[in-house]
Order: sequence, then C-alpha cells, then structure tokens
Amino acid sequence: MRYCAEYCVDVPDDFPIDELTAFMASARRTLLHPAMGREWNEFAAASNLIGWRYRASSEDWLNYRHSWQTEGVAVNHEGLYRRERALFGMFSAGVACIDSAAYALAALSSHPGVLAIAFGPTEQRACSPKQLLEWLAPMPKAAALSQALSKLCASAEWKLWVALRNRMSHRSNLPCIVFGAVGSEPPLAKALHFAATSSTPIVEGDLESFDALHAWLAWSLTELLVEGTNLCAT
Repeated sequence: MRYCAEYCVDVPDDFPIDELTAFMASARRTLLHPAMGREWNEFAAASNLIGWRYRASSEDWLNYRHSWQTEGVAVNHEGLYRRERALFGMFSAGVACIDSAAYALAALSSHPGVLAIAFGPTEQRACSPKQLLEWLAPMPKAAALSQALSKLCASAEWKLWVALRNRMSHRSNLPCIVFGAVGSEPPLAKALHFAATSSTPIVEGDLESFDALHAWLAWSLTELLVEGTNLCAT
C-alpha cells in the first residue's frame, strides 16, 4: 500500500497515484476558476469514489487470491461464503471504479470551458462509459478520450467485469464447476472455473488469469485519467 495525499488514505501499490494527482490538479484549475460551480460538485464526489472503489476491489481480489493459495479447492461452506463474497466485492467495486471515473469525466466535460456537454439530472442518471462515449464521439476536442472509452467499452475484459457484476448483483452466484473422479486423480482445480449462465459466459482460468483482470483495471483507469488531464489542456 502507498499513501495517496489526494485522498489522505493508503491505496494499493498499483493505483495510478501520479495520474490521479495530475487529473485532479487540472480539473481544479478548470472547475474552480473563476468560481466553484455545479460541475465541481458532481466532479468532486465522483472523483473521490475512484480511489475508494479501486482499493475495495483490490482488497477483495487479494482476499480471494489468499483463500485459493492457502485453502485450495476444498473449503467448507463458511470458506465458500467468504470466497464468493470476495469475488462479488471485487467485481462490484471494480465496475464502480470505472463508472465513477466516467461520471467525473462527464462532469468535467460539462464545464463551458471544456466541452459544455449537457449534464443535468437526466444525463447524470444515464451516465456510463458507453453513454459518455456517445456524448463525446462527435467532438473533435475529445478525440483521444473517446478513443480510450471506445477501447474500454469494446474490450472483452470490460464486458466480463460488467457481466459478472450484474449476475452476482441481480441474479445469482456464479455456478462453480466441480469435478469428480473414480479410479484416477481429478483434473487440477482452477481458481476461476464457473459454468455459463443465461447472462454470463463460461469462465475458466488460474490465478494468473485472475491477476490479469485486476491489472486490466489498473491500466484502463490510468488511461482514462491521463486523457481526462489532456482534455483540460487542449
């Protein structure tokens, strides 16, 4: 963990502190001069959430990882509950981290000195990375940010993050695939091995695959913060 002066709390080592700090500084120069307006109120709340949700997602990722490393596949019902809780928390908070970044970017873009997009109550309720991309795509000044959003929204990783979050939030736990064997050793258990559901694909991977999902979150957040900073400079 590293101390983040912007939030006055510790954040995971891979959280993009430098990019977040630059993003916040550029937003303050834009939104607080000549006076604080409604854009800042929406931006400040959402930008604070970025770090909080990232840390929560990271902690649950590590908790799930630790469970597999120390207990393996054979856990009792209590252990299974803790593992499922960590999985739910990781994906819920991770999606919320990206969603809050998109909301902060929309609030920033609504300032007259940036892009002056509409961002009243209706737009605030509808805001998402995909919706923000639709708002910004026609604007040449936002070309780099639009490209970053387009890459994120089209990625297999983001689709999986959202699909698993939605499944665990609104429908069911992910159905574990369990193997039995007679007369021979069962197949090697994998940290991620869930059957397909009506709204999610089959998920199969080891801890390295699991780690890659977290690394993708860090990289994608970094790109959004960098392009948000650049937007204020153009």
